[in-house]
Amino acid sequence: MNLKKTLMTLLQIGVTLLLLWLLFHDPVKRHQMIEALHTANLAWLIPGFICFGLVLVVGSIRWQLLMRVQGITLNWFRVWQLVMIGMFFNLCLPGGVGGDLIKVFFAMREAPKSKSGVLLSIVVDRATGMFALILVSIGVFVYFHTELMALPMIRPFLITVGIIFGGFIGLITVGLIIDRFHLANRLPAKMPGHAAIIDIARAFSVYARSWQAVVAATALSLLLNLFIFGAAIFAAFAFVGNPGAAAMTSVIPIVNTISSLPISLAGIGVREGLFALMLNSLYGTPKELATLISLTGFSLAVVWGLIGGVIYITYRPGDGGTASLGAMESQLEEIEHQIESEEAA
Repeated sequence: MNLKKTLMTLLQIGVTLLLLWLLFHDPVKRHQMIEALHTANLAWLIPGFICFGLVLVVGSIRWQLLMRVQGITLNWFRVWQLVMIGMFFNLCLPGGVGGDLIKVFFAMREAPKSKSGVLLSIVVDRATGMFALILVSIGVFVYFHTELMALPMIRPFLITVGIIFGGFIGLITVGLIIDRFHLANRLPAKMPGHAAIIDIARAFSVYARSWQAVVAATALSLLLNLFIFGAAIFAAFAFVGNPGAAAMTSVIPIVNTISSLPISLAGIGVREGLFALMLNSLYGTPKELATLISLTGFSLAVVWGLIGGVIYITYRPGDGGTASLGAMESQLEEIEHQIESEEAA
């Protein structure tokens, strides 16, 4: 791990610990959370657990579909295993790309003749997921516009989400222009986001001929978001005094978008703080209850992640053998350089 990544990891750990201390240092709030747990109807977590499992199922179908465009024909169960392993490492590795790194590496070993295709498939997989989130967020904002705009303190969060979405659209636009006018060889090597822009440009070039698959992947992403909402809403239903499905729906896109930034480990603390602030400000939900709802929803992801850990322990790559995290990063960098060379040519 280089110095930059080490410092980033230490920063994430520090932010996570600070946020957790802020959330739980008050003994009165801790007691209220314990009381809320005693009166909770945990049966609601069963449909929540199923919903989160369906998120992983749909995500596997989406990725398999996009890999098939590249001629990669892994069976669905194998793809699901890789997604589950990625879920496990998303919880264990700092940053938002830890799980992607692992599952892409193992997918490359399953399809050694299509390594660049695997990498491009995950680029489009993430792009369709983000595009679907933008569509869902716009729909939620339009429907709950009055509530969300009523409080000035909520507006900075809306602006933050807008900046994130704007950055994504800008990145996609630049990639499209570079692919359309063959400008890859003119980009400065040290330009911020150089590798990501080249990957997106190459993905445009490859997937433009299979736009139907991209549309289908986006539709699957919309379905995936429905199950994400379901998991969080059912987690809320477990507690007496929960704000209800509509209130949860109004804040989930904002919370999920901001907490996906690599600020803390797996978004821990950021997610809980946002839920507490927004649900309390908009709907009067006690902050300790909102925090508990967030933690309960996250616990569903943790359980699925632990299942992914069991799958990782028992998983055997198609070519056999194992590899260190450093070797995985080196191989992905090598493939990215290959894609850059192909795009420049």
